[in-house]
Amino acid sequence: MHGFGFASVLADLGLPQDALLLALFGFNLGVELGQLAIVAAFMPLAFGLRQSWLYRRVALQAGSLVIAAIAMLWLVERALGITLVIT
Repeated sequence: MHGFGFASVLADLGLPQDALLLALFGFNLGVELGQLAIVAAFMPLAFGLRQSWLYRRVALQAGSLVIAAIAMLWLVERALGITLVIT
């Protein structure tokens, strides 16, 4: 799904229209394979640490709070049409 947002960018690169679908599919496949590689590398570590105090406090609780805060920030920015954080 990530690559569908880049369809117009790929079209602007001057790719032939008949190659656009293949380029978009290749981009999506690369993004998904990259995500799978990161998860595969992290899972053994997470599995080994899942019962530790550090994992339960930092990864689950603090990590969830950070994710929720970022989601709220994005929601406010998009709902109000404002920019709170310049990246």
